[in-house]
Amino acid sequence: MSIASSGTATATDTEIAARISNALIYKNVNAKDLAAQTGISYKPLLASLKGHRSLTVVEFRRIADAINVRPSELLPDTVAASAAA
Repeated sequence: MSIASSGTATATDTEIAARISNALIYKNVNAKDLAAQTGISYKPLLASLKGHRSLTVVEFRRIADAINVRPSELLPDTVAASAAA
């Protein structure tokens, strides 16, 4: 996840993308529906869900809200643990 606008994905972004994708499957939400619910354009959202593009903090929060999960549930364990400390 990136605050900067570089858009370059990292290993953390890839893990976040995987967690979001798993949550979407569990919640039975597809990427087009998620794009509509969050206001994030479909193509950039899809790139983020594939781990090819970093999400902004605002996008990340919109996604968590749209699928009704705590943002910490979508973070890798190491990131969530350091955020809680």
